Amino acid sequence: MSGSDPQILFGNFIADSIKGKSYLKWPTKIKNGILLHRFIDDFTDTNIHYLKGKRRFYKEFPKMGGVITDILYDYLLWKYELKYQKLNLDNEINRYYSILDSFENDMPENIRYMYGYMKKDDWLSNYKYEIGIKKALYGIGKRINYSNDLEKSFEILNASISDFELEFELFFDEIKEKTSSFFVD
Repeated sequence: MSGSDPQILFGNFIADSIKGKSYLKWPTKIKNGILLHRFIDDFTDTNIHYLKGKRRFYKEFPKMGGVITDILYDYLLWKYELKYQKLNLDNEINRYYSILDSFENDMPENIRYMYGYMKKDDWLSNYKYEIGIKKALYGIGKRINYSNDLEKSFEILNASISDFELEFELFFDEIKEKTSSFFVD
């Protein structure tokens, strides 16, 4: 969702650690990436298609529907791209890591720490596999002391996979259209 500009991609990547107006200290394109990330978060939190999927997790995993759906959408993105072959995701992942490597010294400390694990364990490539998503969900549940079985949420995805896929495709088409203005020079 970051387009082809390396600075926008970097800004999008570090955005969760940039609080309030502190984004103003960054160069323009990195600021745009941070604002893009905030826009995507706001759009996602109110999108009808996303919310339908998120609600499916409320009974089994109260308060975790958004976290689970965010992770599962990474998996559904892989399925979407493989289905439509609009992007070579393996090449994009290599490009993504290469860009982030070039900005590693500029990363906020907590992001640099997380990025080390992300790259070492190749989170992005592993999101195309069910086991990779389950591992990510397990790790999140363990880190936040919420649940040791957060990965079981994948069963909810599988039980309604066609609904999730349709909702994701509708969501993805909408968000691509809404974010296109961030990439106009």
